[in-house]
Amino acid sequence: MITEDLLRISSNQGVSSVDSSHLSRLINDSVSDCANGSTDHSNSTVSDDAISKCTFTPGRRRYYVPISIDEACIPVVNKLFNSMEEGMEFYQAYGRLSGFNTRRSTKKTNDDANIVSKYVVCSRAGFNEKKLIVSNKKNSQVKRRRTVSNRCGCGTKIILRVVSGKTYRISTFVEEHNHDLVPKSGRQFMRVNRQMSIISRKFVFDAANVNIGVSKSHSFMKERVGGHANVGATVRDFRNSSRDLKAYVGERDAQMIINKFKAKHASCESFYYAYDVDSEDHLTKLFWADAVARRNYELYGDAVSFDATFDTNMYNMVFCPFTGVDKHDKCVTFGFALLSKEDIPHFQWTIDHFRKAMGRNPVVIVTDQCPAMKQAIPISFAATDEFPATRHRLCMWHIMEKFPMKLGNYLCKETDFMEKMKKYIWSSTLEPAEFEKGWTSVLKEFKLEVNRWLWEMFAIRTSWIPAFLEINLCLD
Repeated sequence: MITEDLLRISSNQGVSSVDSSHLSRLINDSVSDCANGSTDHSNSTVSDDAISKCTFTPGRRRYYVPISIDEACIPVVNKLFNSMEEGMEFYQAYGRLSGFNTRRSTKKTNDDANIVSKYVVCSRAGFNEKKLIVSNKKNSQVKRRRTVSNRCGCGTKIILRVVSGKTYRISTFVEEHNHDLVPKSGRQFMRVNRQMSIISRKFVFDAANVNIGVSKSHSFMKERVGGHANVGATVRDFRNSSRDLKAYVGERDAQMIINKFKAKHASCESFYYAYDVDSEDHLTKLFWADAVARRNYELYGDAVSFDATFDTNMYNMVFCPFTGVDKHDKCVTFGFALLSKEDIPHFQWTIDHFRKAMGRNPVVIVTDQCPAMKQAIPISFAATDEFPATRHRLCMWHIMEKFPMKLGNYLCKETDFMEKMKKYIWSSTLEPAEFEKGWTSVLKEFKLEVNRWLWEMFAIRTSWIPAFLEINLCLD
């Protein structure tokens, strides 16, 4: 599936992969023609220092003309092509052999919007227009945008004009450049040679999935293929490919994941998923659980942790996993959800589908102190004719993390307050009366009898202190 998407991205960019592009076939044909041409270069060698011939005008301006290019590979006036694209690709192949990049320029159309002429120029033709950044504030100075350009007004070009139908001919060919050409040792970095194949795009995609950046993935690819010359792309090309992939996925990501879940459900009926959209067809709720997760719940689903504290930066949605512990004290997963809001309807929808996928209520569910969860859980995990209601407990770790924020770092880190509190909080062997006595004594020792937050935590002690959990479970 991702390979098809990468092919679409390559097509949208106007650059096909090296393995399947018409440009590559055309270049290979041109090279073959050069090899079988009438000119014999067997008795001469062309070094990097002799890739072009330099001539001077009476005004002492230098012009460079590529040499050692077979006549079959050089554009000539009145050469015919079956299409305009074929003509542009032929000139691009000529630029590749000569040592310069090409780009498409002006076109002219007739009354029927058909292209009658097309200019293809050297990439260094023309000059960059100076762009200005104008501020709307009064009495502010106009600043020029700082840009770097390699354009130098090169006049090399061809003009393709329509003959009849889709047939085009070269009407004008200017061969002289006003700049040096790229030597053979550096031609692998030319834009025409930097074409990322589907394999390279797939590598960038897989690297991004495991949080490997573009620069590191390019370095890894360089070591893998044996050097920069064999990569076929620069770091900038890798970065552009990653950008284009994100832009492509960004518009279709919701539908892509739904289609993927549909395919998973078709191949495995135990895969459960559900989703919901808003009035604008934006994905707002998504829940899924595969066969392994549902099997884990069947074996170890008596105690479930539901955590909604994970935020996703890209989509601004909350990631909510349902987890538990197996008989080896290892964490196992029961299900997952992505929610656009942390409110009662969203949590209730998620818990309803979790219950529907698993077929029964858990004995205990552990969450943080979210007010919306506090109201949604009793509704969704209410008692039925078959199963009792689920007991709602609070996560001790989340509460303990709040101590420094509520009481201050000095008290919690510079004194033995936390050590004495943990002695009574974490112990599961104490009786409730012993815990209450120890809690009160610690507060009295550190003069915290009037701390409102501590007494609020003491008021809900039956929901998170281990000394009360066993008693409550036995009563249930």
